[in-house]
Amino acid sequence: MIWKTDTHVFAATICQRTGKTCPALARMARAIAQAMATAQAATSPDFQVEGSSELAHCEHGCTARFDARPERIRVYCGAAADTPSDCLEIYADILFDNQSDALPAQVIGDRPCAMLQATAIMPVVRAEREFRATA
Repeated sequence: MIWKTDTHVFAATICQRTGKTCPALARMARAIAQAMATAQAATSPDFQVEGSSELAHCEHGCTARFDARPERIRVYCGAAADTPSDCLEIYADILFDNQSDALPAQVIGDRPCAMLQATAIMPVVRAEREFRATA
């Protein structure tokens, strides 16, 4: 599922447990996106937050791991706690990016049951400033 707000474009996979989109995952991602937008004025461009949270409204009681940066947020539902973050990152690149490499199947034993990526929409004023600086 793909949707857009004033600040982000969201793309989410279908939950492998329910076969449907996960409203709890979408709710969490929107909250993280709002928090990142609020923090932007007081943080540097390389600000990053990683963590995990239990999805209270998930009927299966999933724990979601997240990696939030100003330009992109990723949430991994049901990912094993011992799965390295870089493996999750590569797995998400395969699903969400069009310039990714292959990943051997055994790298991630317990794949996330659902994932979401929120990509920040660059404000027009900032985009124009960056364009002028590179031109």
